[in-house]
Amino acid sequence: MADRNNILGAVLAGGRSSRFGTDKSEALWKGRSLLRHAIASLETECDEVVLCAGNDRAPEPGIVTLPDRPEPGLGPLGGLCAALSHALHHGFDAVLSAPVDAHPVPEGLADLLGNPGPAVLADHWLLGLWPAALAPQLEKHLRAGHRSVRSWIEACGARRVDFFGQPPVNLNSPDMLAALEDGQTLGEGAEIHALRVMDFATGQVSETPRSVPVEIPVAIEFNGIGYAVMMATPTDLEDFVTGFALAEGLAQSGAIGEVDLHRSGGGWVARANLPPESLPRLLERARTRVSESSCGICGIESVAAALAPLIPVDCVPEVKPAAIHRALSHMRGHQRLGTATGAAHAAAFCSWDGDILLLREDVGRHNALDKLIGALSRQGMRSDRGFALLTARCSQELVEKTVRAGIPMLVTISAPSSLAIARAREGRLTLLALARDDSALVITDPHRLF
Repeated sequence: MADRNNILGAVLAGGRSSRFGTDKSEALWKGRSLLRHAIASLETECDEVVLCAGNDRAPEPGIVTLPDRPEPGLGPLGGLCAALSHALHHGFDAVLSAPVDAHPVPEGLADLLGNPGPAVLADHWLLGLWPAALAPQLEKHLRAGHRSVRSWIEACGARRVDFFGQPPVNLNSPDMLAALEDGQTLGEGAEIHALRVMDFATGQVSETPRSVPVEIPVAIEFNGIGYAVMMATPTDLEDFVTGFALAEGLAQSGAIGEVDLHRSGGGWVARANLPPESLPRLLERARTRVSESSCGICGIESVAAALAPLIPVDCVPEVKPAAIHRALSHMRGHQRLGTATGAAHAAAFCSWDGDILLLREDVGRHNALDKLIGALSRQGMRSDRGFALLTARCSQELVEKTVRAGIPMLVTISAPSSLAIARAREGRLTLLALARDDSALVITDPHRLF
């Protein structure tokens, strides 16, 4: 990327905040204004930060405020044009832009977007890195009457860069800000996502904030031996590792050493020492864990292996909301084991019209999906000609299994974890969750179907 001293940071704050009701840049999050959060985020990336806030905003102490260019009232592109012109005439190579109302801004944004640009964060197009040399082109674009951010991205050929960490939330309403504020009390246990609710009766989609439990891989090592990688919420991990060792019968209470925690890639490594008498059982269990479970995780020995890259699904779902509702309505009638026992998960493959084509059941949600994928293969059915519907919590491994099977859309009746969302985005999987008789949450929608 370009040298940090040659990148100008630009906070885009020229909106009218009509949906928010008040000036959102002055709204507080964690005791500080959204504007100050945006400035602080860019200051870690850039040598200088400017505020692009139209012509009628009071000056911000210590920050150069730029009026829109080439004229007022052009929305965020008018502010970006002003920043690019300023950068071009003051020796900066590029502009790193961030809107005042998208938080949290990803750390290392400039490195993520790379240089030379232009490049934007996928689904958050105003978080971008723009060569200063684009200033004349953007001004010409605006003078020609083009004002949408999409039109500019297409005109300048900006790359759309995926980001699989905590996604920024567009704070378009006080409810969104309140949800983000409340989410801070949960620490690393949850993320706040701006999702959409699809109403089956009306077909309308509305935005809603939702807390999503964080799910990450935790690689557990005892006495230097990689024992297992478990998917877990990263809170109280010392308790988790100690309890895991006790539950596995590896050691008695009080005989487990201190748990050392280390971040590694997208997860944690937890290390602890067990007494010498635990070693034979530890070695025996470590050798046999590979074939214990269908969840696809327990035999893996590292965080990197647990987060192996996914090859994205390369087909587009051809489904309407009414078909999803139809499949939900008919699924129960196909669940013979579940109806008889009340203790079995089901995985169904549905046509684009919502017909249940195949259904498999098992006490394990992973097993039910594996059975369904196997049935599709053995019967010679194309996995890209329908969607999967699961009676299960939407976890990371179910998303990965669906993507690897080439099924382009997954619908689950329970909520997703943070890692499930990230992996669905990586695999370009259309994902709906909390599917009920009346509605469903649109989690990822890479093809903008809903």
